[in-house]
Amino acid sequence: MSSLRLFTAIALLSAFTACFEKEVACTEIAVSSAQIILVDEAGAPVVGASVIASTDSGEVDCEDWESAGVYVCGYEVSGPFVISIEAEGFESQELELEVGLTDDECHVVTEVETVVMVAAAP
Repeated sequence: MSSLRLFTAIALLSAFTACFEKEVACTEIAVSSAQIILVDEAGAPVVGASVIASTDSGEVDCEDWESAGVYVCGYEVSGPFVISIEAEGFESQELELEVGLTDDECHVVTEVETVVMVAAAP
Protein backbone atom coordinates (compact mmCIF):
# COMPACT_ATOMS: atom_id res chain seq x y z
CA MET A 1 0.00 0.00 0.00
CA SER A 2 1.41 3.39 -0.92
CA SER A 3 2.04 5.92 1.79
CA LEU A 4 -0.64 8.22 0.31
CA ARG A 5 -3.27 5.47 0.51
CA LEU A 6 -2.17 4.59 4.05
CA PHE A 7 -2.37 8.23 5.11
CA THR A 8 -5.83 8.58 3.52
CA ALA A 9 -7.07 5.42 5.27
CA ILE A 10 -5.79 6.63 8.65
CA ALA A 11 -7.32 10.09 8.14
CA LEU A 12 -10.72 8.58 7.26
CA LEU A 13 -10.60 6.21 10.21
CA SER A 14 -9.72 9.10 12.57
CA ALA A 15 -12.54 11.25 11.20
CA PHE A 16 -15.01 8.38 11.51
CA THR A 17 -14.13 7.54 15.12
CA ALA A 18 -14.14 11.22 16.15
CA CYS A 19 -17.88 11.33 15.46
CA PHE A 20 -18.68 9.03 18.38
CA GLU A 21 -18.96 10.25 21.95
CA LYS A 22 -16.19 9.00 24.15
CA GLU A 23 -17.21 7.65 27.51
CA VAL A 24 -15.80 9.66 30.40
CA ALA A 25 -14.39 7.81 33.38
CA CYS A 26 -14.93 10.07 36.38
CA THR A 27 -12.67 9.70 39.39
CA GLU A 28 -14.03 9.17 42.88
CA ILE A 29 -12.20 12.10 44.47
CA ALA A 30 -14.20 14.83 46.19
CA VAL A 31 -13.34 18.32 44.99
CA SER A 32 -14.08 21.30 47.21
CA SER A 33 -16.60 23.76 45.82
CA ALA A 34 -15.10 26.92 47.30
CA GLN A 35 -12.02 27.91 49.24
CA ILE A 36 -12.19 31.21 51.05
CA ILE A 37 -8.90 32.68 52.28
CA LEU A 38 -9.39 35.19 55.10
CA VAL A 39 -6.67 37.72 55.86
CA ASP A 40 -6.60 40.91 57.89
CA GLU A 41 -5.53 44.26 56.45
CA ALA A 42 -1.87 43.40 57.16
CA GLY A 43 -2.18 40.08 55.27
CA ALA A 44 -2.17 37.81 58.35
CA PRO A 45 -4.55 34.82 58.33
CA VAL A 46 -7.87 35.24 60.14
CA VAL A 47 -8.71 32.04 62.01
CA GLY A 48 -11.74 31.15 64.13
CA ALA A 49 -14.23 32.89 61.87
CA SER A 50 -17.77 31.67 61.25
CA VAL A 51 -18.05 31.03 57.52
CA ILE A 52 -21.33 29.67 56.15
CA ALA A 53 -22.27 29.09 52.51
CA SER A 54 -25.87 29.20 51.34
CA THR A 55 -26.62 27.27 48.15
CA ASP A 56 -29.70 26.17 46.25
CA SER A 57 -29.37 22.89 48.22
CA GLY A 58 -29.31 24.61 51.63
CA GLU A 59 -26.60 25.78 54.02
CA VAL A 60 -23.09 24.38 53.98
CA ASP A 61 -20.67 24.89 56.88
CA CYS A 62 -17.21 25.92 55.81
CA GLU A 63 -14.34 24.21 57.62
CA ASP A 64 -11.18 26.03 58.72
CA TRP A 65 -8.53 24.00 56.93
CA GLU A 66 -5.49 23.40 59.16
CA SER A 67 -6.21 26.65 61.08
CA ALA A 68 -4.52 28.67 58.36
CA GLY A 69 -7.38 31.04 57.55
CA VAL A 70 -8.44 28.88 54.58
CA TYR A 71 -12.09 27.83 54.76
CA VAL A 72 -13.34 24.97 52.57
CA CYS A 73 -17.02 25.20 51.65
CA GLY A 74 -18.77 22.09 50.41
CA TYR A 75 -17.65 19.28 48.16
CA GLU A 76 -18.96 18.69 44.65
CA VAL A 77 -21.75 21.28 45.02
CA SER A 78 -22.17 23.50 41.96
CA GLY A 79 -24.25 26.60 41.36
CA PRO A 80 -24.56 29.95 43.13
CA PHE A 81 -23.02 30.34 46.58
CA VAL A 82 -23.60 33.19 49.05
CA ILE A 83 -20.84 33.12 51.67
CA SER A 84 -21.46 34.87 55.02
CA ILE A 85 -18.36 35.66 57.06
CA GLU A 86 -18.21 36.78 60.70
CA ALA A 87 -15.10 37.05 62.84
CA GLU A 88 -14.60 38.66 66.23
CA GLY A 89 -13.08 42.12 65.88
CA PHE A 90 -13.92 42.41 62.17
CA GLU A 91 -16.83 43.71 60.11
CA SER A 92 -19.12 41.01 58.73
CA GLN A 93 -18.90 40.36 55.01
CA GLU A 94 -20.89 38.59 52.35
CA LEU A 95 -19.52 37.16 49.11
CA GLU A 96 -21.29 35.72 46.05
CA LEU A 97 -19.67 33.01 43.91
CA GLU A 98 -20.73 30.82 41.02
CA VAL A 99 -19.25 27.30 41.17
CA GLY A 100 -19.19 25.58 37.81
CA LEU A 101 -18.43 22.09 36.54
CA THR A 102 -15.44 20.76 34.63
CA ASP A 103 -15.88 20.20 30.88
CA ASP A 104 -16.53 16.50 31.46
CA GLU A 105 -19.04 17.39 34.24
CA CYS A 106 -17.36 14.93 36.61
CA HIS A 107 -16.34 17.49 39.24
CA VAL A 108 -16.76 21.09 40.24
CA VAL A 109 -14.18 23.76 39.47
CA THR A 110 -13.05 25.05 42.87
CA GLU A 111 -13.59 28.78 43.27
CA VAL A 112 -10.80 30.37 45.33
CA GLU A 113 -11.34 33.86 46.79
CA THR A 114 -9.20 35.92 49.14
CA VAL A 115 -11.21 38.18 51.45
CA VAL A 116 -9.57 41.01 53.34
CA MET A 117 -11.30 41.38 56.70
CA VAL A 118 -11.64 44.99 57.87
CA ALA A 119 -11.27 45.73 61.58
CA ALA A 120 -14.53 46.73 63.26
CA ALA A 121 -14.81 50.28 64.56
CA PRO A 122 -14.20 50.44 68.33
